[in-house]
Amino acid sequence: MSGRPSFLSGLYTSLSGDSALIQVLGHINPDSDAICTAVVTAHWLTSCHRPAQAWRLGEANQETRFIFDYAGLALPDVLNIPLKDEAVWLVGFSEPAQGPADLYQSRIVGILDHHPPGGTIAEWVPEAWIRPLGSAATMQWLLIDATVPQALTANYATLLLGALLSETLNLHTSTTTEDDLRAATRLAQLSGVNLTTFSRDLFYARTDHADLTASCLLANNLKVFAIAGMDVHIARLELSSLNQIDSRLNDLHAAIRLHAKQTDADLVVLMLTDIREGFSVLYFAGREGIRMTSCSVPGMVSRTKQLLPWLASRLTLKRSCL
Repeated sequence: MSGRPSFLSGLYTSLSGDSALIQVLGHINPDSDAICTAVVTAHWLTSCHRPAQAWRLGEANQETRFIFDYAGLALPDVLNIPLKDEAVWLVGFSEPAQGPADLYQSRIVGILDHHPPGGTIAEWVPEAWIRPLGSAATMQWLLIDATVPQALTANYATLLLGALLSETLNLHTSTTTEDDLRAATRLAQLSGVNLTTFSRDLFYARTDHADLTASCLLANNLKVFAIAGMDVHIARLELSSLNQIDSRLNDLHAAIRLHAKQTDADLVVLMLTDIREGFSVLYFAGREGIRMTSCSVPGMVSRTKQLLPWLASRLTLKRSCL
C-alpha cells in the first residue's frame, strides 16, 4: 500500500510462525477501545498465523454493546482462566495495576497501546507497538493495514471505528492525530456505515447512565495510577451535559468517599466530562492532607493526556509539603 509507514515494512513476515495461543486482553473496567481493539487484535494475530483469543476484564458498557450490535459480532467472554504461564498480549494499557492480579505470573509477549508505557514487569522484552495516537484502535488499524489488510472485514472495521470515535470523542480530543483522522475515513469506507449517524448514535449510548447506580458508575469507569508515589484512583464519566448527573451527584460523592475508605487509596478522583462543551469538573476524596478542592477545568477532556499531568504537578507539590 502506498504511503505505508516504513517502520512497518516486512512486519507480516516477522509476525508469522508462532503457534502458542495468545490471550489478548484490555484493562480492568474496560471501555470500548479496550474491548473492541482486543477483539480485532486477536483476529489480526490469528490472521498472521499466531492463534489468539480475546477476553474482556469486566462488564461492557452500553456504548460498547452498541458497537458490537452494530457490527453484528458477539462480545468476548469475561476472562475466566488463570493467566499463570500463559502468553498474554496487552491492549490499551501496560500498567500492571490495570490488569488481573495474576498478570505478573503470565508471559507478556506483546503490547499494543497509545498511552505512555507503564510499569509492566516481564522477564524478556515483549513485542510492543506504542505510538502517540488518539486510540489503540488506530495503532491496530496501522498494523492490520500493513500486514493482512484483507482480514479487515466490514464488521471488524466497525469495531475499530467505534473504538476510535469513542476514545477521541469523535476526533475532537487533543490527542487526535492525522493518523486517527486517516483511520476514521478509511474505516468508515470499509465498514460501510454513515459516519454522522453512527457517531450520533454512539454518543447517545455512551452518555446514557440512567440504569446504573452510583457505585456501578464508579466501578465501571475506574482506573488506578501511581502518581508522585501515591495510589490514585480515577473514575471518569462522560456526559452530553452535566445536568444529566445533577440528581445523582450526592450519591456519586458518597461513592468516592466509600471507595477511598474501602481501598485505602491516597486519592480518589471523580472526573465528570462534558463532551459537548469540552471541559471537566473534578471531585476528590481520600487521605487527609492529600485531598483537593473540587474544581472545573476548561478544555480538559482526556484522563491520560490532560488530567494525569495536571494531577502529577499538584500532588508532587502537596507531597513536598507533607
